[in-house]
Amino acid sequence: MIQKVGVIGAGTMGFGIAFQFITNGIPVVLQDIKEESLNLAKEKIKTYLTIFREEEKSFKDSDEGIFDRLTLSTSIQEVADCDLVIESATENLELKQKIFRQLDEICAEHAILTSNTSSLKLTDIIRDVEKHKDQVMLTHFFNPAHIVPLVELLKGPETNQESYDEVNALMEKVGKVTIEVRKEKPGLVANRIQTALAREALSLLEEGVVSEKDLESAIFAGPGFRFATSGLLKIMDFGGLDVWDIVMEQLQPEIESNVCSFSVIKEKTEQGHLGVKASKGFFEYPGKGLDHYVIERDRSLIQQLKTFDKVQGGN
Repeated sequence: MIQKVGVIGAGTMGFGIAFQFITNGIPVVLQDIKEESLNLAKEKIKTYLTIFREEEKSFKDSDEGIFDRLTLSTSIQEVADCDLVIESATENLELKQKIFRQLDEICAEHAILTSNTSSLKLTDIIRDVEKHKDQVMLTHFFNPAHIVPLVELLKGPETNQESYDEVNALMEKVGKVTIEVRKEKPGLVANRIQTALAREALSLLEEGVVSEKDLESAIFAGPGFRFATSGLLKIMDFGGLDVWDIVMEQLQPEIESNVCSFSVIKEKTEQGHLGVKASKGFFEYPGKGLDHYVIERDRSLIQQLKTFDKVQGGN
């Protein structure tokens, strides 16, 4: 039974993963080599505890009780007695392989070791794992990890079913929605779907079919609006599979399917218009700084999470 979780890396994802567990009753050791990163993560947790309460999504325990479950450390040795360790370090293969070698040596025999990688192959990351090779997995959270419900789960080549079931049960216990990725594919499931959408959307921009503003509205007020209450297959069920069969046959030949380098992104990147962090991307974000816009977005996502929870509760 998983009673204590270690999280390696206190960045954007690591902080969010730790937040999800400590606010749902699970003690966490959050480890990072930089003291500064740990202190920043602690402050962000304080900020988001306040934000969640302001958005009327509260927790059973007081802030003090929640913080009592959090241990911060610059030493990886501190996660040695954790039942589950989630690696959420920088997307660097050599670094992740090193971390897993260390975890394989120091962690208890029963410990389950997982990676939160979004782009690297699990089989490459766990290449040197020996003692825990039947207890390694991929647990892919989505940013912001403490708000977006989905976690994609992928077994390693020798992962036993008991380890998978334990991790799956824990994720559901702390309020996550899990899916099993049955084959190791680059991008797993959700990111592949998102990338396919982005490819067609950018193609429409390049061809001058639609403006940036109207493209955003087309997604946000159209399919995106429906996606807030159901997945794609249920949308297809409501539309009628016979209708969708016709639509797919007619539109697929017209849809962008090439590997493309989109000038609409390249040109903005070259101009330094990198998005919110640079105050300008496809749209402008004047004067308030990245943190302000991230919190503004996350407040909206918390409201959406409340609606999502109601919908899930009704299913």
